[in-house]
Amino acid sequence: MARPAEMIALIGIGCRLPGGVGSADDYWNLLCEGRDASGPAPEDRWRDYADRGPSYAAAVRRTLARGSFLDGVADFDAEFFGLSPREAELMDPQQRLVMETAWEALEHAGVSPTSL
Repeated sequence: MARPAEMIALIGIGCRLPGGVGSADDYWNLLCEGRDASGPAPEDRWRDYADRGPSYAAAVRRTLARGSFLDGVADFDAEFFGLSPREAELMDPQQRLVMETAWEALEHAGVSPTSL
């Protein structure tokens, strides 16, 4: 026997998406305006390939010329989360993004993150 659809309520949201999207309102505006969230790869993206030689770096640059990139990934406030700069540096950037967006979602929902 099939269960009836259950209602879901979103009470808080936080997001980081390509195209300069840092909030649900930014995302809605991107959609309404029909903007493209992709663009040229940031110049610092090629720094890690420079030591493999100029021809390798050029080949990678041609292959990965465009994409969807998040702004400000390196702007994580480690002290805010009680982390040392070294801990933050060693964390996967996705972990830092989850921490930031989870905090924002709780605040958006009217829940004090420090109360949990």
